Amino acid sequence: MHEDFERYKTELDRVRLTEEGKKALAESLRRRRTVDRPEIRTRRLRLGAGRIAAAAAVVCLLVTGAVAGVVASPTLRDLVFGDSAGYEQSSSFVGRSVEQEGWTVTITDCVGDDRNLYLGIEVEAPEGVVLDADNYRFLDSSDDLIRGGGSGGMRHIPDEDPTDNRIQFMQRYYSSSFDGEGFDLQSRFVLKKLVHNWRLEQDENGENVPIYTEDCGATWDFGYLDISYPDSTIRLSPNLPVTTLDVEATITSVEVSPLSVLVRIEGDALLYHHDWVPKNAPDGFYGCIEYQEIFLYTENGEVIPANYENGASAGGGCSGGTVEEDAFIVLDRCLDNLVDVDSLTAISICGVTIPLK
Repeated sequence: MHEDFERYKTELDRVRLTEEGKKALAESLRRRRTVDRPEIRTRRLRLGAGRIAAAAAVVCLLVTGAVAGVVASPTLRDLVFGDSAGYEQSSSFVGRSVEQEGWTVTITDCVGDDRNLYLGIEVEAPEGVVLDADNYRFLDSSDDLIRGGGSGGMRHIPDEDPTDNRIQFMQRYYSSSFDGEGFDLQSRFVLKKLVHNWRLEQDENGENVPIYTEDCGATWDFGYLDISYPDSTIRLSPNLPVTTLDVEATITSVEVSPLSVLVRIEGDALLYHHDWVPKNAPDGFYGCIEYQEIFLYTENGEVIPANYENGASAGGGCSGGTVEEDAFIVLDRCLDNLVDVDSLTAISICGVTIPLK
């Protein structure tokens, strides 16, 4: 272990850190010490088990080819989620940069749980270039992080200073795997060609073709990332009766993270439920998993809705009601804001209240 740490330290000595980078690294070390404190309940660090806190932070800064470390402050913390307890419980500093043709792209930080992963990304153009358009995007990005089914998308975050040479993005990945292994966090990450004013227009044949203004046609290859973040998820197996879809079933598992809520409900009465559940979901499919009411309760009396109509996106799945499969529904609600899981006292699912402490 000592030899590994010295090797990491030697590599780190080759990286030139800005003052912002030094502060961010110190913050990452402090966060990891907080996660590893013995008086806090056990939390695992994805892909980080067995590493001491300093080595785990330093390994994120290793220099490989054109990849350098720590040049930007955490995008997700500063511009999306805020410096909250929920952010501390689900985030990690990344600080990986690649420079191509004078343009530097940095993966600043990440926020995640078993099924949701966000990456903060900052672009710094050469001095004198002003990035003041409204809709920047990369034409292509890798999505090898997702295991099995899922989706991904990148959003240009509104620029706080449109007169400077920096812009920020949020990359989101969603995994439809419910087994706790939704992401391969040791995957290659590549971004290609930065453009703005992207749109579809019809050509002379009536075909839609992409039109855009190119800012930089480079490819930023970050190599294989080793992303880790705390696992603060509360996991329960309550096995409590519940009424849903007009039948009696059992709540068999509940997971609550700072980002989302996952509930599995099982029971023979759910067999063939597509026979009576109407096709009233927003996408026109059967409304099996969108309309169950879920609420979180905090120590200070706050009630946090995790319902489709209250800002939380609804996902999950069901058995389809066939004899060949177990009869179940899975409710997956991504919360609109990060929550402090340490402050939660209970969850209510279809009127059934389950203590979280």
